[in-house]
Amino acid sequence: MKKLFHLGPRASTVRPEHSGSCHNCHADVSETYCGQCGQKAHVHIASAREFIHHFIGHYVAAEGRLWPTLKALLLRPGQLTLEYIGGRRTRFIDPLRLLLTVSLLAFLAIKLIVHVDTAMPANGAAAHPATSQAEAEAKMEPLQKLVIETYRRNSPAFAENFARYYRMPDNEQTQSFMTSWLSVGPTVALLMIPVMAFWLKLVQMGTGWRYGEHLVFSVHWLSAALFGLAVSTFTHYAWLAFVAALPIYLLLSMRRVYGGNWLLVFLRASVVAYLSFVSFKFCVWIFIYGRMAMEHAVN
Repeated sequence: MKKLFHLGPRASTVRPEHSGSCHNCHADVSETYCGQCGQKAHVHIASAREFIHHFIGHYVAAEGRLWPTLKALLLRPGQLTLEYIGGRRTRFIDPLRLLLTVSLLAFLAIKLIVHVDTAMPANGAAAHPATSQAEAEAKMEPLQKLVIETYRRNSPAFAENFARYYRMPDNEQTQSFMTSWLSVGPTVALLMIPVMAFWLKLVQMGTGWRYGEHLVFSVHWLSAALFGLAVSTFTHYAWLAFVAALPIYLLLSMRRVYGGNWLLVFLRASVVAYLSFVSFKFCVWIFIYGRMAMEHAVN
């Protein structure tokens, strides 16, 4: 009975005792850090308060450098990329930490809007969708139809779930799409970084720019886009302004970072914007329709 109700070893037996050796590699340590592996000599488990402060300060980037970083990102398109590539990095937040911070804000705002729309009563909602499945498929782009047909051939559940989606009323279709988007959106956003960097490398071929530098540009552009998305979700006019500002921001960013005459920059930005948009839609179709293919069919 005693063994049956034994709660396991006490925490004090798991925590390492203070000693003159490194807890990781067991080398002798006389300083703050181990000279062999670099780990701190004193092992400390953060309290809840310290953990939250560490998360916010080091991962969400809510610190003094956040505001200068956002100012440069939003008011001087491309300048943040130049600063980072030029080695002037101490004053600003690391690109990936900035992207994490802005992503959390953007998808939190989208989730809030979806929650509010769901909670509001659907006054006068149509009993049936305005567009049938056949009509919708007839208007789809060839690449979208290719994704659908691929899933349809390989997943019996997809065909049933896809048909069920078009039997929903309009408001339920919108809700279903937004729920799927909240699930796959972060993954699609991350995928767009190397994809956009590839298109940038293509249009800048022969200029000597490295793929890693295009990655930095893509992270900063995506951070600005997600910030605009977070702000624009609350009003229709803000959304229209956001959509109009995206290509302009890309043009100004490319002009500042890569240089060249305006006509050449405009042509390159147009190609990158078009190819990135097509790639974005393709990724969205793959992931959202992929959810339908993996879900159990519901009649």
